[in-house]
Amino acid sequence: MENGKLQWGVVALSAALLLPVSSGPVLADQGDHTHQIGNKLKCMCNGCDQAAGKCYHVGGAYSGPCDTAKTMMKEIEAHIQAGKSDAQVLQAMIAEYGPLAYMEPPKTGFGLVAWLMPMFYLAAGMGLVVMIMKRWRKRPSGLVAAVAGAGAGVHVTPEQLARARELSQRETED
Repeated sequence: MENGKLQWGVVALSAALLLPVSSGPVLADQGDHTHQIGNKLKCMCNGCDQAAGKCYHVGGAYSGPCDTAKTMMKEIEAHIQAGKSDAQVLQAMIAEYGPLAYMEPPKTGFGLVAWLMPMFYLAAGMGLVVMIMKRWRKRPSGLVAAVAGAGAGVHVTPEQLARARELSQRETED
């Protein structure tokens, strides 16, 4: 009976060791609120394009939060401890790191251009397609264009037309 308990204990311990470790905070003393704000800011380490709250350099020789992300998260935590609101924390971080620190552009001011440009390009592209389709509809069909071209100095006699039909008939039969 003891042997069975020991085996189950080894199995339970092995299963616990094989469970994936959840991606927790960068530092143990940081809370979810810090990471929510950190996820709105880009890690400024120039080694990734990840959010400061999620900078783990996945796939590299070093896997874990970089020193820049740790520093940014500590700064965010200090601002929160000082009693600043989320907007004030973001403004303080942008004042320090510049507007490139935003993960996504703000929906106000010049950042609004980045949000509106895709819609503008879509509307302009659709307008261009409609304009081209209207031109194609107005263009005469191939047969009418060939006859119109014949009136512009190219004369085809009935004999030449009959010869061309016979030639094309022979070539398609072979």
